Amino acid sequence: MPLPEQIKFVVDSDPETMGTYLYDDGEDYEHVITISDKKCGHLATVIRVLIHECVHMSRWKTLKWSHHDAEFRRRTKVISDELGFDPLEL
Repeated sequence: MPLPEQIKFVVDSDPETMGTYLYDDGEDYEHVITISDKKCGHLATVIRVLIHECVHMSRWKTLKWSHHDAEFRRRTKVISDELGFDPLEL
């Protein structure tokens, strides 16, 4: 995982997207996680979306950081088992 000082967290009001992860947007931060306050009105939702985007971020060294492939699902399963979430919610 990247160092905390390399990550920028943004809250926006996008009515279409719950959250996003962006790797290297060419700005000051290599990693940007955005959460929408319009789509995530409850703390439980914010936590699930944040975990989802962190799984994307955990793959930043690969070309598949944005994919929802078998490796992504495997990582969400590991986290779900550890923290008690349903992997399909991540």
